[in-house]
Amino acid sequence: MKKAFSLLEIIFVILLISILALFVISKVEDSLEFGNKAKIKSEIALIRNAIVKKLTSNRLLNINETIKLDNAPLEIENSNLFENILDFSLLSTTTQKKDLAKWIKNSSNGYKIYINKEQFLQFSFKNNTFLCESSKELCESFE
Repeated sequence: MKKAFSLLEIIFVILLISILALFVISKVEDSLEFGNKAKIKSEIALIRNAIVKKLTSNRLLNINETIKLDNAPLEIENSNLFENILDFSLLSTTTQKKDLAKWIKNSSNGYKIYINKEQFLQFSFKNNTFLCESSKELCESFE
């Protein structure tokens, strides 16, 4: 009586496991990308709503001051971004690291966030508005 698996049976099982692993890995990557996009969209909305809230508060209190989003230095990891308008700050990353779905302060009023390792959204804070300066299609997909 035979007590071991044949080479053909082992190859078949390995092939089946490989196919299943490829399917699972692709689904996990899709889920992570969807999650990052949802996080970016919600943070953009949160920042814009906080700006409107600050402007409204200043108008009601008759305060005439320029809004500054934060006092964070440029291109420094783990800086507190948007601390002047949000109840909690968002931690930054650097252009060299390109951490996905984390903000980078790249000028006094400029911010960038990576969607993936190649694509990013560029924002600027001008005239009390948080504007997307990337391509129109890319900006519209995150509005």
